[in-house]
Amino acid sequence: MEDRSSVKRILPWIMPLFGLAVFVAVVQHAGPSRILAVLAQAHTPQLVWAPLLVTAIAIARGIRWRYVTRSLGIEYGLARATLVWTIGFFASSVTPAKAGDALRAVYLRNDTGRPLGECFLTVFVDRLWDLGFVLGAGIASALVFSRRYIEIPSASLLIAGVAIVVAVSALSMHRGIMRALLKPTFMLLAPARHRDQLSVSFHSFYDALREFGSSKRRALVMAALTLLGWALIFVLGVYVARLLSIPVDPAYIVLIMPIVTLVELIPFTVSGLGTRDATVVYFFSVVGVGSAEAVGFSITYLLIGTYLTALVGLALWIRYPVRWRAAQETT
Repeated sequence: MEDRSSVKRILPWIMPLFGLAVFVAVVQHAGPSRILAVLAQAHTPQLVWAPLLVTAIAIARGIRWRYVTRSLGIEYGLARATLVWTIGFFASSVTPAKAGDALRAVYLRNDTGRPLGECFLTVFVDRLWDLGFVLGAGIASALVFSRRYIEIPSASLLIAGVAIVVAVSALSMHRGIMRALLKPTFMLLAPARHRDQLSVSFHSFYDALREFGSSKRRALVMAALTLLGWALIFVLGVYVARLLSIPVDPAYIVLIMPIVTLVELIPFTVSGLGTRDATVVYFFSVVGVGSAEAVGFSITYLLIGTYLTALVGLALWIRYPVRWRAAQETT
């Protein structure tokens, strides 16, 4: 038992080394000097758009999370929602599979006094919509890519995608099965020190989740807000390619971004380091773009799209540190 416990404690620290090793291998293959040359050709005046784009993305995400909280009867200001989302983004950028994003639930509990399980539900729903979009867009991207570029069994992929959607829709009607499927994910994303408490109240979490998903109007609004957020992310990808003068069609950037994002979610790396770079190298090579340009794109996208926002989130975390215990627990 002690050995297993030790492995569990060490594993989260070992897994990111895999991504780091892949990143080093990709950089060595592409050539550090060639990558630096690509980065050096960035149009400096155009960098002014970088903070504007990441700010727009943060506000769009804040708007959606605020909509989720209000839909569940939790009033939360847009400015505070955006601020806390940015802090959560920082936490997610330094943890595998973006698990640190659950920190938002603690802030929401402290700000509103609502139960932690209810607050975590808002983060879970917010993240679930992103996951659903990435999965759906990833399947669509794979189908289009297979038709236009490299032949893969797209018919089988389409059937598999449709089967997954149908299966999930059918299973969602069975309370016991959905609890068994959702609870492990729910507990994985929950802060470790609160898992026992949240495990007890999971049945109320599932009831609230079904209630949230029962409104068609709410689903349409969430879909629109999700599309807005991802459209800005796609614009960021196109902007990075233009910034570095990389000859890749904007439509191709939009096509591959959902697949690249799916790779980033693999919980073996932090911020997709290594795995994302290797994926971009592969997709850029398909359209004749060199590995140095691909790695330069990936690094710049990481610096602007992830670390610039994460740096702001870190500053906000220092300015507004989290209280791990609720006010009623400390009095």
